Amino acid sequence: MYTERQLEIIHTGIKLIAEKGLQGLTIKNLSNAIGISEPAIYRHYKNKKEILVNIIDFFSGSTESNITRIAQSDLSSFDKLRQAFEFQFSRLQKNPALISVISSEEIYQGEDYLKEKIRDITLLVAGKLEEIVKEGQMKKEIRDDVPSSQITIIIMGAMRMMMVKWQLFEQKINLVEEGSKILENVLMLISKKEC
Repeated sequence: MYTERQLEIIHTGIKLIAEKGLQGLTIKNLSNAIGISEPAIYRHYKNKKEILVNIIDFFSGSTESNITRIAQSDLSSFDKLRQAFEFQFSRLQKNPALISVISSEEIYQGEDYLKEKIRDITLLVAGKLEEIVKEGQMKKEIRDDVPSSQITIIIMGAMRMMMVKWQLFEQKINLVEEGSKILENVLMLISKKEC
């Protein structure tokens, strides 16, 4: 789907946003960071907006395929939730700049299209997690006295809070390990029985 050079531009763009904010994502900064001319960037992308769209599409495409695969697997609902957390956190730990892209409100100001793309991927993840929760409730693994939508918000809130904590501690904690600990406590709270 992406050429090798487009992927290089996407990854470099993510790093520039993480280091310098959205204003740091310029064609000039990209060309300097990659070591190619500005016209070479324009051979792959029309402008900065198109690069941002591709960064979000790259992130959302991988999220959608992996979360869908996890939700459709034959694992227990708890193991599906564990895999979803591990997928998200291991990907972010390997590529910390992604957090800046998916959580930076600066990127979306005045860019409704970008805002909608992030909203859509957030709703997709929430929908898949809620499917897992509902399945767990039907199988009597997850308590059913709390609506699945609210349990999903609790789970996503725990994910979000771990990402914030990781950023505040300048990525010096192990996101996957700490995230797993938080998830195990959430699972204990939503469990109908010991998980």
